[in-house]
Amino acid sequence: MKQSGKSGFNKLVISIMRKRWFISFGILFTFVAITTGILLSIHSGVKVDGDWKEVLLLLLGAFIGSFSKVIDYWFSDGDKDKVLFQKMDEEDGETLSNT
Repeated sequence: MKQSGKSGFNKLVISIMRKRWFISFGILFTFVAITTGILLSIHSGVKVDGDWKEVLLLLLGAFIGSFSKVIDYWFSDGDKDKVLFQKMDEEDGETLSNT
């Protein structure tokens, strides 16, 4: 039986990161789709009722909030990520990080 050289913890971290990428991409895609839809409707001169305009603006505001969370996640220096990388280093037998 041939092993791939990756430990179970390493596979878990890769799985978590893959899921985080998918969620981040989904939020970014939805934000861009809503913004593009609003801009295209303004450009084409479509009349939007007051109720629908409020719903669209609420949706846009909600996704701006989630988009800022995605930015905070990817660009903040999180302690959880440091701990994960330290654990991976310990299992590999190499020390690549100085945490």
